[in-house]
Amino acid sequence: PAPTQPISPILFQPHSTHDITILWTNIDARSNFLTFRKESRGPIERILQDFASVLQSGVIDEVVSVNASRNMFCVVVACRRDREDGVMEQIFSVT
Repeated sequence: PAPTQPISPILFQPHSTHDITILWTNIDARSNFLTFRKESRGPIERILQDFASVLQSGVIDEVVSVNASRNMFCVVVACRRDREDGVMEQIFSVT
């Protein structure tokens, strides 16, 4: 039998910079922040880091779901605060 070749490790390659749609949806009806959409140049890894900073700020009460892909970042949250209560400043920080 012929000797086998060692399997080379798969290298992680970050996504190149491309348009990524960011969607925020708030399911808490007490807030006037219901939904927000913006475009980003990515990469998705930076968007995830920015999202973590929003969570650390405490402005979001609960994260219901997060979906991230090459072209889209969707977040469903429960947030009782209104747009004027600092929510939008935090959301705008996700670039």
